[in-house]
Amino acid sequence: MRHLTTPWAVSRKSSSISRRNGMKKFVGFALAAAFVVGTFVVVAPAESATLRIGAHRSMWGSFEIIADRMDYWKKEGLKYKVGHFKQGKLMRNAIIQNNLDTGTTGFSPFTTAISKGAKVTAIGVTANICAAINIIVPAKSKAKSLKDLKGSVFANKKGTSTDFAFQSYVVPAYGLKSSDFPLLSVRATERIAALISGAAKAAMVGEPQGEIAREAGYVRYLENLCKYDNTSMMHVGNPQTIKKHPDLIYKYFRGWLKAHQLLKNDVKKYATVYTKALNEVGDKAKVSITLKAIKKLKTEVFITDRVKNYLNDMGDKQIKLGWIKSRPDFTKSPFIDDSILRKAAKDIGFN
Repeated sequence: MRHLTTPWAVSRKSSSISRRNGMKKFVGFALAAAFVVGTFVVVAPAESATLRIGAHRSMWGSFEIIADRMDYWKKEGLKYKVGHFKQGKLMRNAIIQNNLDTGTTGFSPFTTAISKGAKVTAIGVTANICAAINIIVPAKSKAKSLKDLKGSVFANKKGTSTDFAFQSYVVPAYGLKSSDFPLLSVRATERIAALISGAAKAAMVGEPQGEIAREAGYVRYLENLCKYDNTSMMHVGNPQTIKKHPDLIYKYFRGWLKAHQLLKNDVKKYATVYTKALNEVGDKAKVSITLKAIKKLKTEVFITDRVKNYLNDMGDKQIKLGWIKSRPDFTKSPFIDDSILRKAAKDIGFN
């Protein structure tokens, strides 16, 4: 049985993992291990030729879910394990600590990590998610725009790409300051609960959690990020694994790209498979709602010159925010390399 839990839900030959165990502790930058059947387990490195894959609990992790459940990786002969994470930064941290081989994180956490000397490689772009990230308020809120929320507690996660976009683009567009919105720093899967409980008056929420909560009558959408920023997620890899086992990354990308192709060619089937996975972890999703959310994802998988220049601009803004002291030139960084992705795309005729 496959599981959509945190963090080592092992597809194929898997032990049952409790959803409530989840991720408990972090050491420094690290996501060190998980609780599997009540036992503390450290996952072996990729020397065993098993690729350790991270999947985001938000919708941009759906590509991994589809590749697993549609047997795309199995057909490529890839031996793998899938761990599920509530935040992209956690996957970045796990890769830095050699506890993960590939995953997805925001452009912002990637930029911060590289600027601080961490070793994690950008190997592709997961997707453009600007339409799938929304500023959300409780259903009974009288707020019609962000300006009406001045002084209100805002639920987001400090240092994430959504936090970066909010502070750098959204807030200034309203003539406001970041200090006008006290931050409740919580993970993506915890923000709806923060709104319902009254701990926050507004939140930045991704899909499918947002649409599920809206369908249930808990929240109301104000706007997404597309007017302000082409917010995207970065696919990142473990430099050690890329060097020692490029064949694993190649097989991974072949299956992952086939998931993108399914999204393009048969979005209803994609939504149906993903909805089943969501329901298994208690998200109570309907295919119609998942379908609505899934359509907000925009496939943009390659690291183009535009992306590299965007990272340079992001680094400059992070310096102004005080997040980093300096940045590298991302147009020349050795930690940006999508060559394996491009080869896989060419070989399967991805377009």
